[in-house]
Amino acid sequence: MSALIGILMLVLFLAVVILIIRGESPIISLLVLAIAWALLAGVPIVGEAGKDILSGVLQKGGTDYASSIVIIVFGAWFGQTLVKTGIAENIIRGAIELAGDRPVVVAMVVSVTVGLLFTSIYGVGAAIAIGVIALPIMMSMGIPPWVAAPAFTMAIGAGNYINLVEFNIFKPMFPGIAYDQRYFTFAIVGFAVYVLAACAMSVYQLQLRGVRKYSSVNVAPPVAARIKIQWYAYLAPAVPVVLVMAFAWPMIPAFIVGTVYALTATHFGKRSVRDSVDLFHRAFYDAFPDIATIAALWIICGMLIVAGQLPQVQAVLGPVINPVLPSTPLAVSIFFALLAPLAIYRGPFSVVGTGAAVLAMFLNAKAVSPVYLFSVWRGALCLQGSQDPTNSWTLWTIGYTKVTHGQFLKTALPFGWAMVAINAFIAYFMFAGV
Repeated sequence: MSALIGILMLVLFLAVVILIIRGESPIISLLVLAIAWALLAGVPIVGEAGKDILSGVLQKGGTDYASSIVIIVFGAWFGQTLVKTGIAENIIRGAIELAGDRPVVVAMVVSVTVGLLFTSIYGVGAAIAIGVIALPIMMSMGIPPWVAAPAFTMAIGAGNYINLVEFNIFKPMFPGIAYDQRYFTFAIVGFAVYVLAACAMSVYQLQLRGVRKYSSVNVAPPVAARIKIQWYAYLAPAVPVVLVMAFAWPMIPAFIVGTVYALTATHFGKRSVRDSVDLFHRAFYDAFPDIATIAALWIICGMLIVAGQLPQVQAVLGPVINPVLPSTPLAVSIFFALLAPLAIYRGPFSVVGTGAAVLAMFLNAKAVSPVYLFSVWRGALCLQGSQDPTNSWTLWTIGYTKVTHGQFLKTALPFGWAMVAINAFIAYFMFAGV
């Protein structure tokens, strides 16, 4: 009987995956799955505090994982500040101008520059603000939309390897991970691999395949001439990362200092003190829409992870799933390398999606350490954050460039898949013994 219930729980999990792929609400679907798993395993709705559905799943899952949302807010606030002060615009447009009138070089420069920006910027609002600058310029130079779109979003995924906000989104899910020197080194390597994958995609499409110049593109009106900033303002995106890595600062103070630095570096001769204070406030208010969806998904996924780790659920689901899961570090790397596309459409490798249930299964099995598991899983998470059409900025980019989901994935996914595979084995050599 226990085995049948375990199989039924897996069937429900697969049903939720299919529903999300078909466009149903991931928030509602994952909430239902968390409750259904607990009910099937015999967890009471109301009972001993911490061991029932009301307090042990819904309350605990929501509160245990909600603290990361605060860091997400401060990261999005910093990103909005970089956009509103013109720092992000100056960086991206300056880099494109240096590339000249060479489409392949422009696409590569956009990928590198956007990737560097998103090592510190976070949020769909910031992505859109940068996208409406970079995408029209690329397409006006003859880069086809189906190449411009992944050149932009893959760069965001590359930056996410290093991004402090991204790390803290996943930190509560993988016990024991830390943004230390070893992880930072791995993140830099992962960033480089994904940027190179994005550049390889552009070279392949524009040069090796010989795609004809795309001369008629319906894009937004030309971007107005940018306001020049001083050289020291260009350092703003690096401030939080430097404070965290070089001086071991906590992340919230690092983001606050980064925000103040960006405002100060662009203040003199540009704005009054009152205007800078108003910009400070507007950036904070505008950060909230950026994180609304991820915050809701994050809380619900916390509930699902907590439900999956309840003793009753482990007792039923463990005997069914543990024999299937890879049980050695090398096997885990091969598993993610071969099945990387499962991160798309909030699939089983998307932790902020149905992957929350898979993560709970891995943590319950205890075959590899959470630190190693996170390092291997990181590539799939960056793939989801840059190529999943259900992801906010990816969906916006696809709509803005007017390409189909199929066109986008056909162009981007092979190179994203290669990135996940390469970084999964890099993680094996760096973290297998941890």
